[in-house]
Amino acid sequence: MARIPKTERDEVLSATRQQLLDAAVVEFARNGFTRANINHISEAAGYSKGTIYNYFPSKQALMLALIGESSAKHFQYIADQVRQASDPAQRLARFYEAGFRFIEENPAHARFLITTLFSSGADLQAAMYFSYQPMFQFVAQEIVAPGVEQGVFRAVNPVDTATLLMTLYLGTGSNTDKDGKVYLDPRQVAEFALSALRRGDGASTVGGKQ
Repeated sequence: MARIPKTERDEVLSATRQQLLDAAVVEFARNGFTRANINHISEAAGYSKGTIYNYFPSKQALMLALIGESSAKHFQYIADQVRQASDPAQRLARFYEAGFRFIEENPAHARFLITTLFSSGADLQAAMYFSYQPMFQFVAQEIVAPGVEQGVFRAVNPVDTATLLMTLYLGTGSNTDKDGKVYLDPRQVAEFALSALRRGDGASTVGGKQ
């Protein structure tokens, strides 16, 4: 029997793994970690029940892999849109616009990420927090810090402010209708954030500095 070339075999394995992850995000988004059924995931991907264990040794391992993939997809989508603008204020507006668009265009991924972030056990929440560090750092380093340096924003702490801006995004973005559309207009959310960052009257601060 002829052997399958290594590169071709690797491509098949990678494609199968991706199909399993695609099916898993739907199952976890619908049922959460505890109620999600591994066999349902294999069958939804078009494979036999035990196939998934050839790629992920446990439900926990599958969940962690999915957290990494979904958060990376989320971050890359937003970063690509934000980097098209150079002005810090425009970048902040694009952050919310792109973020809300991702939620609406990728409802299973968005529901999975938000549910895991707010409703999972401490270990999975810790994994989520770690996986979102690139996005926190991106907001701090490529939106807030340049805004402060250019005088567009007040002298705020970029890291603390990025945490608040991310919390605002995840909180407002999780509020969707039955069709997955975010209730709030991203422009309104961006303007709310900008008004706080631009405030120069000594009122309550963003990120712990006046």
